[in-house]
Amino acid sequence: MLALNIKNINYKIKQQTILKDISLSLETDKIACVLGPSGCGKTTLLKLIAGLEKIQQGEIYMNDNLVSSPNIHLDTGKRNIGFLFQDYALFPHLTVEQNLKFAMKKNNNQEIGEITKLIKLSNAENKYPHELSGGEQQRVALARSIIAQPDLLLLDEPFSSLDLSLKEEIRDDTLHLLQKFNISVIVVTHDPFEAMFISNQIHIMQKDGSIVQSGTPQDLYNKPSNSYVAEIFGETNKFKGTVQNSMINTPIGDFPVPTNLNSKKVEIIIRPQAINLSEEKTPVNGIKGTVMASKLMGSFSFIHLSVLDKNNEVLHVHSHMSPTFLPKQATAVGIEVDNKQIFIFPIN
Repeated sequence: MLALNIKNINYKIKQQTILKDISLSLETDKIACVLGPSGCGKTTLLKLIAGLEKIQQGEIYMNDNLVSSPNIHLDTGKRNIGFLFQDYALFPHLTVEQNLKFAMKKNNNQEIGEITKLIKLSNAENKYPHELSGGEQQRVALARSIIAQPDLLLLDEPFSSLDLSLKEEIRDDTLHLLQKFNISVIVVTHDPFEAMFISNQIHIMQKDGSIVQSGTPQDLYNKPSNSYVAEIFGETNKFKGTVQNSMINTPIGDFPVPTNLNSKKVEIIIRPQAINLSEEKTPVNGIKGTVMASKLMGSFSFIHLSVLDKNNEVLHVHSHMSPTFLPKQATAVGIEVDNKQIFIFPIN
């Protein structure tokens, strides 16, 4: 059974298209993520799922029951949906314990002590929301959403207000909590790492309000359908050229191209992680570059290179290397490229 099934939703506000032919599904007890930039319609989609807005075109099913269509609208209170938005919305006049008890159903036998232990707040049961940190408030709000036993939990940018170090910890705790209680979840985010970390399935939206590609994190990262999808997962190096004899020439190497793209203009996307460098004494045989800057970024070194194209014009290329690789400025480096992380798309 599908926890959620959305079919061909179109939605406009004052004649402006917000959502364009949206279709997606969510299996029971799975976590799916809607990933895209601000303003692409992600939050509007959540509001339609929750019943906070009415459908103009399309259908929404929950547990195989039609809950939204142009002629049918099941009230939000009858959909058994949990929410967790950016502001957490805890009751300020209730303690942690009281906030959690408010959400509990009568047939829920789990003790408050067990819940607060799971969210690492065993000593905070009698505290009020204003006495908690942002991360602690987020944990309480998440636990309250889960113990209400919703058929579907909606998370709208749930970690965006947290600082980086706290965000990683809370994100990890959230995933464990969701997995423990087998909750069906839709997460909305603009953070690709967050989407890959927390979800089984990702639906990538673009500015026009449409879903451009859906799949597992592995599929989307390794088999992007276009340059937009490839670039949404982080920085890339981009080149353009015309395919000749099933090969494309770039300043950092020549790469094979499918025969159906012969004589066509293409865009080449290469991730920085795919560009492997080696320090060389000048002159370098083969493909070479000159280091403009090396920066240690913690888990990797960011190397800024200059390379020459076939017209001897200088182009800039970025490489991510081991944190122990920090060549000095003006160092000559040899370049090798991992073909598995090269993506070639026709230019329409």
